[in-house]
Amino acid sequence: MTVQLQVYKASTRDQGKIVRLLNEARRSFVAFGLEDLPHLLTRGNCMVAGADDRLWGFLCVALNGSGWAYLRGAAIVNGWRIDDALATVLEPLQERLSQRGATHLAAYGTALWLVPALQRAGFRQFEWIAMLERHPRPLALKAVAGVRVRPVTAHDLGQLGALDKAAFAPPFQLESGELIELLVTSGHFAVAEVDGIDGLAGYVAADVTGDEGHIMRLAAHPALHGRGIGRMLLNDALAYCQKSDARLVSINTQDSNQASLRLYEGFGFRRVGRRVPLLVRELTETDGTD
Repeated sequence: MTVQLQVYKASTRDQGKIVRLLNEARRSFVAFGLEDLPHLLTRGNCMVAGADDRLWGFLCVALNGSGWAYLRGAAIVNGWRIDDALATVLEPLQERLSQRGATHLAAYGTALWLVPALQRAGFRQFEWIAMLERHPRPLALKAVAGVRVRPVTAHDLGQLGALDKAAFAPPFQLESGELIELLVTSGHFAVAEVDGIDGLAGYVAADVTGDEGHIMRLAAHPALHGRGIGRMLLNDALAYCQKSDARLVSINTQDSNQASLRLYEGFGFRRVGRRVPLLVRELTETDGTD
């Protein structure tokens, strides 16, 4: 018997079925907390396929103002071929994204089952993400003349977005809402200023969970490279992790970013585990046509 699947834009009414599919599917990918699911569904960039009040497939993305959409969640019911599932759910999602002005769809390849399937679906490898860890060791960096690091304040919010876009190229830029979320959820968020320069020179966000610290974001304005801003901010974040009794501290960066890798390795970070591919598919005008 042939099953007639319905493919449609998911809403908050589908939340329970989506959670059930995520819990039961052997092939699932989740890059959000369940408390974030209602917000993702409300934004209208999630697609599902189902029959008889049961979901077979789920794909959800977050779309930013730069035209890049990022895969945040995926799940395929057990027994459904991956390529068939992606063809059923991914294509209408891409059409919707194109209609909403998206130019690229990106996915971090942390789920091994998803990487080859996305590559067969037309995604190409855009970058490798390197993971690094640092175990406890003394901090010996002296203050850099003319550079001050201080806690972030509400008055800094207007400048943080411009700084982030100057420091990072798409697809690694953060939107204002993402920056605010990072500020609110981070245990430590500091900014850097340089004597004689108006505006912020850099920022860093870090957190510690249990005995593990993670530096989520480190940015220095490219016009001020070589002034010791990155070193001061990194030292500040590591000092916070140390005071919070972190047994190890992790950080990640693009594998092609040799300047950042040299900075981190100079502070005692070492590469660990496998590199994570960033896969990207360009959304052409034809993807958005009826």
